[in-house]
Amino acid sequence: MPAVRIPKQQWGKAWRAMIEIAPVRLVAADPVYEVLPEHIQLLAAQGVAYEVVKPQPNRKQGARRASAR
Repeated sequence: MPAVRIPKQQWGKAWRAMIEIAPVRLVAADPVYEVLPEHIQLLAAQGVAYEVVKPQPNRKQGARRASAR
């Protein structure tokens, strides 16, 4: 699933437009949002600046480290 970073100056406009289509999910603190391709099309159509980024892997989903005792 694609992820985007949106500048703070345009975040409010972008957020309101994106949630009209479908939910978005914050996946990084800088902020990076996991979106649908339709969200990206909407941002481009509205002239909102954004950067497509690769989200960082979720550390909680990594391998568990446990020792067998």
